[in-house]
Amino acid sequence: AINAGSIYRFIPKPWTPEDVRATLRRGIEAYALAREREELLRELTILNQVSHTLVRELELDRLLDLLLGTLVDDMGYDSAGLMLYDAKQEVIQLRRMCPFDDPVEEDLRRIAISESAAPHFMERLRAGRAHTLSIGDALDYEGPVRELVTEIAAEEVLVSPLHGKEDLIGALTIDNRRGGSHFTIDDRTLIEGISNLAAIAIENARLVDDLRRSREEVRRVDRLGTLGTLAAGLAHEINNPLVSIHTFLSMAPEKREAQDEEFWGSYYALACREVERIRGLVDTMQRLGRGGAQTGVREWVDVAAIAGEVVTLLRREAELGHVALRCEMTEEMPQVRAVGDQIHQVALNLLLNAIAATPAEGEVVVRMGPAEGGVRLEVSDTGPGISPEHMETVFDPFFTTKGPDEGTGLGLMVCHRIVTDHGGSIEARSREGEGATFSVWLPRDSDEGGEGEPPAGDAPVA
Repeated sequence: AINAGSIYRFIPKPWTPEDVRATLRRGIEAYALAREREELLRELTILNQVSHTLVRELELDRLLDLLLGTLVDDMGYDSAGLMLYDAKQEVIQLRRMCPFDDPVEEDLRRIAISESAAPHFMERLRAGRAHTLSIGDALDYEGPVRELVTEIAAEEVLVSPLHGKEDLIGALTIDNRRGGSHFTIDDRTLIEGISNLAAIAIENARLVDDLRRSREEVRRVDRLGTLGTLAAGLAHEINNPLVSIHTFLSMAPEKREAQDEEFWGSYYALACREVERIRGLVDTMQRLGRGGAQTGVREWVDVAAIAGEVVTLLRREAELGHVALRCEMTEEMPQVRAVGDQIHQVALNLLLNAIAATPAEGEVVVRMGPAEGGVRLEVSDTGPGISPEHMETVFDPFFTTKGPDEGTGLGLMVCHRIVTDHGGSIEARSREGEGATFSVWLPRDSDEGGEGEPPAGDAPVA
């Protein structure tokens, strides 16, 4: 206290021993309060930094790495680990550790702590308070806990529970294996605060991950529904070229020795083109039915080619409804960086909706062209249009004006999500009784730091 300058008063003579004791007591109290303020400020600063770090990351593994890296690199602990419940919520096991090249990590990952194998340890975690495990008391611990302390081989291991909104989700461990000082009450308080922040961030990251999976599931359901709608038309589209191929093959044996230039020239070329046509149709349906994990790579794609492919695919659907299907595209169309299969799904959904909304002898027009640093795709129909009260809800999940067995109400919502994920926009324009137009704008490149130009000479990815 004297060295820190907390005792600054002179004691005038004559003084008594009580005067000295009172002055020293006041100095020691002032010194203790100053130290307490400094420690509190340090803890609040660390918690603020950790909070800022955690709230910016929503991918779980990167979030855990940031948290553990902060504990080791910024706060000076020798090692830190994070244990989480497994998928069945039966045991907690090490999920992540820092330093990331720690030689004991592989052995620690094999340790599974359950309610039945370590009831006392789990009870202390559920009580919600951090506690210290000492290697000197390892023989007194339950089997998995003793194995944990022995593998870490630190004098002390501080374990802090991670409590989620409803229950325990795991535990945070830090140690001083390189002979650091013992953990203090301040350490426990600070780690408990960080554990609370970490539990919230982990649950948020899991919710975001669940939301992403749900969105992919909605897209998959919508794709499968679209496949069902196209099945009849696809059978017709495949049957037509099969007639040409069958005719060619049935005539080939008797023409084998004949010098028939028309048959072996133009007829043969026609049969080959029809085989390619069938292959293209099947390939399109396969790509439409693939799961989200295979369709997430953004490449330079030709949106005009994708729209043309969809028009070809749905021409039979339009003919069955006696609807004219017309395509208007400019010659010069820039490519865009996008997930081709997802853009295909957008065009397919918009065209299917337009054809379904258009009465017999009506018309659906697809327009494509460059626009404002990207491309614009418009699908217009001559149907009954959209009533004003429905204009604000057309992109909402499960909104549909079709019958209960005719639509899921997911198509436009999926279109909106895909387009916005690509940094674009989609809007609906309509006057009741005069048809509707859905306009999609996609930027040329929505990926920051992506390749600036499409590769020269490469064929468009459609």
